[in-house]
Amino acid sequence: MQQRIIAVIPLAWGQEAAEQALAAARQVAHQQSLACAVLALGPAPAAWLTDMAGAAGAVELVYAVHAALSDGENLQALAEAAAQALDQSGQQLLLLPPGSEGEELGARLAACLSATWLGRCARLDWKADGLEFERACWGGRLTLRLQIETSLAVACLRAGKLQQQPAHANVLEPLIIELGKSLPAMFEIEQSSSGQTLPPVESARIVVSGGRGVNEAGFALLEQLAMKLGGSLGGSLPAVDAGMLPVMRQVGVSGKFVSPDVYLAVGISGTPQHLAGISHDSRIVAINSDPAADIFKVANLGAVVDWEQMLPALLERLPA
Repeated sequence: MQQRIIAVIPLAWGQEAAEQALAAARQVAHQQSLACAVLALGPAPAAWLTDMAGAAGAVELVYAVHAALSDGENLQALAEAAAQALDQSGQQLLLLPPGSEGEELGARLAACLSATWLGRCARLDWKADGLEFERACWGGRLTLRLQIETSLAVACLRAGKLQQQPAHANVLEPLIIELGKSLPAMFEIEQSSSGQTLPPVESARIVVSGGRGVNEAGFALLEQLAMKLGGSLGGSLPAVDAGMLPVMRQVGVSGKFVSPDVYLAVGISGTPQHLAGISHDSRIVAINSDPAADIFKVANLGAVVDWEQMLPALLERLPA
């Protein structure tokens, strides 16, 4: 059965995301002495990706074009476009750009294709009896080594920059598929209960962030606090895993890197994986009921108190 490694690249995500997906696809393909292909999603072909894919040694490039793919934010439209354009014959491993958006798109694409979603992988090998892959767990403290038999899998793999490029770039003649089927025209816009849109967490000057120690009611208070301060809302991996906020607002080594003037950490223990997502120039203000929490070792200001007491008091003192 034919084996194919395919990098799935939304054009609107830019050249860095494309390079990361190509690096992952080339790494896995090189290990198995296979060639890699590229499926690009956007409103029109892009010459820069044609050149990049050829330089990376890709043997096939397909552009799936549709007007709904212009901004790269409509993840469901991207997933459905990829599913329409893919030839599902043979064994296929689809690799998305690493990061929170790539992981969400990968999960949506796997659902559209009824494929196996491998998630955020640290290593991928295509063995004769199936895919072998490694994933970090428990905040990076442990590594799971798993093996699965499947003919169609989707994953994210961080492989750095493109390496071991061929001496001569391939001259690609892209196949352009104009998608006739309608795609979802609307995408979700995250809004607070007050009707105001929260700014991106990575560009905010003030980030109010919650962790494992905060429940759903607490995140509602954190959102109010962020809005009153003119900031944004973030959280740690355990909070995202618990469904308290979307993955696009996760701060840490596997999420967003933030560099606000002030980072308010509420109910966050302070693991190295989370702190790696915060700039050293940011002032950290910590609220935690555990006086031994590691967050206090790096905080500029800390309060050992339950968030149930502190957050309402802060909101009361701030102007409406």
